[in-house]
Amino acid sequence: MGALRLSGAGMQISHFKHYVLELSHRHGPLVIVQILVALGNTMANSFALIYLLREGLGYLECAVFILICALVPLLLTAFSSRTIVKNFPASINTAFVALAGYYILLILLEGWYLVVIPPMLFGTYIATFWVPYNTLVMHITSRKKRGAIVGMYFLIFPLLTTVTPLLGGVIIHLYSYDLLFALSAAVVLADLFYVSGLGVLAKLRERIIIPELLQSLKVNLVGKLQMDLDLRGVGLRLKWALFAEGIQDGIFWVAIPLISFEYAKTEISLSGYLTLFAFWGAVMTVALGYLSDRIKDRAHITRIGAALGGAGAILAAGAANAEGYVSAMSMSYFFIAIVHSFLFTMLLDKMERLKKKGVLVREFLLNSGRTLGMLTTISFLLLGWNLSAALAIGGVAMASVVVVR
Repeated sequence: MGALRLSGAGMQISHFKHYVLELSHRHGPLVIVQILVALGNTMANSFALIYLLREGLGYLECAVFILICALVPLLLTAFSSRTIVKNFPASINTAFVALAGYYILLILLEGWYLVVIPPMLFGTYIATFWVPYNTLVMHITSRKKRGAIVGMYFLIFPLLTTVTPLLGGVIIHLYSYDLLFALSAAVVLADLFYVSGLGVLAKLRERIIIPELLQSLKVNLVGKLQMDLDLRGVGLRLKWALFAEGIQDGIFWVAIPLISFEYAKTEISLSGYLTLFAFWGAVMTVALGYLSDRIKDRAHITRIGAALGGAGAILAAGAANAEGYVSAMSMSYFFIAIVHSFLFTMLLDKMERLKKKGVLVREFLLNSGRTLGMLTTISFLLLGWNLSAALAIGGVAMASVVVVR
C-alpha cells in the first residue's frame, strides 16, 4: 500500500515536470517576451507614483494618472478592437513603442503634462500588448493542462517582483529616477527587437498602428457611438467577477504603492514591501492551477481565494501600524494571485471557440472595473477621505467575486 502511494506521488511529480518542460519548450518565446516586459515594468513602474510625489504632485494627481491608464485601454477595446486583432505583430510592436515612450516621457515632462500624457501611452500598451499576447497564450494551451500553464504565465510578474523592485530602489538611491526609467525603456526596446528584429526600424510606419487606432476611435465615438465589441457569450456571474477584479486592480494600483510609502518612507524600504507582497502566492498560483486541472473545479478555489484575499485587504485598510498592514496585505496578495489566474482560465475554458473575443471581453471588463475603481478613489480624495477607505472598497470588490461559478 505504501509503495502504491509512493508510485502515485511519483506519477504526480512526473506530470508536473512535464508541465514545466512544456512551458520551456513550446511556450519559450512567449515566456521570454513577457519576462522582458515584466522586467521593465516591475523594476521601474512600481515607483511611478512615488516619482510623481517626488515631483511635487499629490495623491489626487496620482489617481488621475492611474485613471487615464485604465480609461485608454477601455476605449480601445470597446471602439478599436477590430484594429487591434487585425494584425497582432503590428499591435505588439505598437505596444512596445508606446511603453518605451511612456518611460521616456516620464523623464522629460513636468506638472500636469506628466500626469496626463505618459499614462495615455501606458494605456495604449495595455490594450495593444495584452490582447494579442493573451490570445496567443489561449491558442497554445489546451483545456486539459490550462490551469497550471496559465498559472506559470501569471507567475512571471510576481516572481520578478520578488527581485526587481529591490534593484529599482537601489538605482534610485544610488543614481536617479531618470536612469531607472531609461533602463526600463531600453529593456522594452530590446523586447521589440527580440520580437521583430532590426527590420522593425526599416518599416516602422507600417508596423505601428496608432494612426489606425485613433481613426477607429474617431469613427466609432463621434456621431454613432458604436462599439466594436460583442459582450455576449460570457455568463453574468463571470462578467461581474472580472469587473470586480478590475475594481480591485485599479484601486490597488494607486493605493498600495502610496499607502506602503507612507509606512516605508524611502524607495529602498518600499521595494522591500513590494517584494514581500509579490512573493506570497506566486508559487501557490502554479500549484493550485495544476491541482485544478486534476479536480476540474476552478470556481470553488476561486471563491475561497476571493473571500480571503478581500478580507486581507479590508484588514490592511484598518491596520494601526506597519506590521499589521504588511501582514494583512501579504495575506491578501497570497489569495488574490489565485483569483486573477483562475478567472482568466475559467474565461478561456468558456470561450474556447472564440479566443480573440474572450480576451477582448476580459480586457474590456477589467478596464471598466479599473476605471470605476479609480473614479471611486478620486471621489474619496475629493471628499477628504484617505486611501485606506478606497483600499477597503477594493477588498469588498474582490470578496464579491465569490458569486462566480
